[in-house]
Amino acid sequence: MTYAETQTQNKEAEQFKKQGYFHGKGFFSVELVDRLKAEFDHHFRLKQERFRARLGSPDNRYGANHDIQRWNMLLPSEGALLTSNFFADPAIFSVVSGIFEGPFSLVFLSSDISAPGSAFQTIHQDGNDFAVALNLPLVDADEVNGSTQIFPNTHRTSESSPFNTLSNSFSDQDILDRASTLMPMYMNVAKGDYTLRDLRLIHRGTPNNSDQLRPYLSAIFAPSESEEAPTFDCIHQALETFESFKTVAFKSGSIKLIDFANTFGRMVMLSAQSDRVKRPIPKHVSDRLSEESKYVLRFAKFEDEILQNRVVRTSKSSQELYATIEECRRDFDALVNTH
Repeated sequence: MTYAETQTQNKEAEQFKKQGYFHGKGFFSVELVDRLKAEFDHHFRLKQERFRARLGSPDNRYGANHDIQRWNMLLPSEGALLTSNFFADPAIFSVVSGIFEGPFSLVFLSSDISAPGSAFQTIHQDGNDFAVALNLPLVDADEVNGSTQIFPNTHRTSESSPFNTLSNSFSDQDILDRASTLMPMYMNVAKGDYTLRDLRLIHRGTPNNSDQLRPYLSAIFAPSESEEAPTFDCIHQALETFESFKTVAFKSGSIKLIDFANTFGRMVMLSAQSDRVKRPIPKHVSDRLSEESKYVLRFAKFEDEILQNRVVRTSKSSQELYATIEECRRDFDALVNTH
């Protein structure tokens, strides 16, 4: 990388720290994006079929697996959606490294799909903890088909606060109160663009008033404080619990139960520091991954033994996750009994 490229990426990281987001315009080729969309569309059709076969009528209260006509789908560990290395392109990797200034990992490799009929989401943060979302739009997105509405600078506790990676303690009401005094902006994007967003940034999804899906690919990076993780057996037990929560929640139609199940699922992935546990990465795929991709995916499950053994899986990490599973089972059962 040249000195000029390094300076540019440092500048982009600084813009992100100040604003809470960065918009990289025309970065990827339209040809690549169209190839990724064709593969994505195939997997999403299968996802919808599995969801509806498992839960019966598609006319559940949400009409989707995340929110009202909104879907999340983890990306497969095969094909161009992984081997394209879009989530760890060297230039993007450099910017993200400049934001974290320490070890980080790719926790979620997924997608965010707004279907026709989706409504305004409640204004929210994706969490009180620092993490970075990379989004790659597979179609142009604007106010018609539901581009994301953001409140710049709200990843910091105030306009004058310096950037840091500490968790904040904003409640849902704090977020609404703060947003009520600010002017949001639509993050309109085109095929070939990418965006980076601090998960603490206040934002919301907007209605899709078109007759087409509005899909984004999504990679969530989080700080890696340790190179240790729970055992795969422990993580699998947590994921089985997540599946049982989802089955009960979606059949009930209860928003509280669905939100609880989805929150538990995110917590499991964060504890594992990777969603590539149920989706092990085959060797013929990992052989095609860049060094940057192998780094951010180091907590994933690999067929390649050398890649697999880079992370230590400890009983201490497992015991902590087992305790959380039991606590959440009790809380979920109590919530079910109130419905």
